[in-house]
Amino acid sequence: MEREEIERLQKKKLKAAVKRAEKIPFLRERLREKRIEVSELSDAAKLPFTIKKDLVNAFPYGALAVPLQRVVRIHTSSGSTNKPVTTFYTKKDLEIWSELMARGLACAGARRGDVFQNTTSQGFFTGGLGLIQGAEKLGLTVVPLGSANPEKQLEVMADFGVTVFHAIPSFALRMIEMLEASNGFRDSLKIRIGILGAEPWTKEMRTKIEGALGIGAFNNYGLAEVGGPGVAIECPFKSGLHVWEDRFLIEVVDPNTGEPLEEEEEGELVITPLDREAMPILRYRTGDLTRIIDGKCECGRTHRRIEWMRGRIDDMVKIRGIGVYPSTVEKIIASHPESNGNFQILLSGVDDITVKLEVNSSVISNQAAVERLRTSIFEEIKDATLLRSNVEICPPGSIPRSEGKAKRVVDLRRL
Repeated sequence: MEREEIERLQKKKLKAAVKRAEKIPFLRERLREKRIEVSELSDAAKLPFTIKKDLVNAFPYGALAVPLQRVVRIHTSSGSTNKPVTTFYTKKDLEIWSELMARGLACAGARRGDVFQNTTSQGFFTGGLGLIQGAEKLGLTVVPLGSANPEKQLEVMADFGVTVFHAIPSFALRMIEMLEASNGFRDSLKIRIGILGAEPWTKEMRTKIEGALGIGAFNNYGLAEVGGPGVAIECPFKSGLHVWEDRFLIEVVDPNTGEPLEEEEEGELVITPLDREAMPILRYRTGDLTRIIDGKCECGRTHRRIEWMRGRIDDMVKIRGIGVYPSTVEKIIASHPESNGNFQILLSGVDDITVKLEVNSSVISNQAAVERLRTSIFEEIKDATLLRSNVEICPPGSIPRSEGKAKRVVDLRRL
């Protein structure tokens, strides 16, 4: 579709989405206050925002726009700090989600004949069953192992000739550790594509994962609040993530004022699902920082792209008055071949910062190499953040591993 056709479709769908959103009590109240009529696509900027707190406060059924008897599936976010966000699906919602996931897998290069393995939980987490539905719709052969330790995942991949897998990036690092401890096991694997997402990571970390696993790794983006993964994904040209604009309207706004920004300006990503029946929220503020990439992709797709997320607004930590994103530190660490990619930022005292990073076993015994790396990391972090940090070089496996998303920042400060 050309841009004009996509935007005509979006305008038509946005009007219908607003009507459906009026069935959600907190949105109905805000829409009545504003009395907005959507006649142009630009009118979307006048619609009320939805924020995570709205959905947490609505737990469990307050954001449901259809009778419960029409809901065929319920998922939730992790709910690690408070009540989880509940997300609902009608039969049509599930069909659309499956189609989006199939589209994303195909975009990354998966084809009929591939064997797909999901390494994440297949319960409430939207990155489980959603990926499996998409893989089945695309016609892949599915190995629905779900969450298991890296050793078991790799064993099953070898047994069934898995060619495509889904994981969170930090789990891919754990797979690498397992392979490095098992001489020659990589040769028994047929994996060629990794679909990675659900936690912040960087292009530098992608390079490390691709090199160590011998695969193409693709950044996949989505969130439970707007339906789960399937919002955007990279194509083989890896020049940004294609957003499926026939299903989602995206904006980038100033995180402080909420005002729309121009294309190419970095800000907070805002998403309006255009087809959801069960939970048709408007202008969801994701908290993710990115920008819209102008121009067509070499792959020929006309759906606009977004840049890799620089981080989440709530991921930023203030240290001595300076805002630091963990992704800034990750880029530096992942760019060094001596590092295995695992790191942790420890904040202690009043404002002391210690950066711990693991290195390959061949490096830790070489004191001169350790000191060179320590000095280099220290200087690069200072140049990037203006902060002086304690850099600790650690042996493999010494930084605690998380069963779920990696915990990169431990804040023990007395503030």
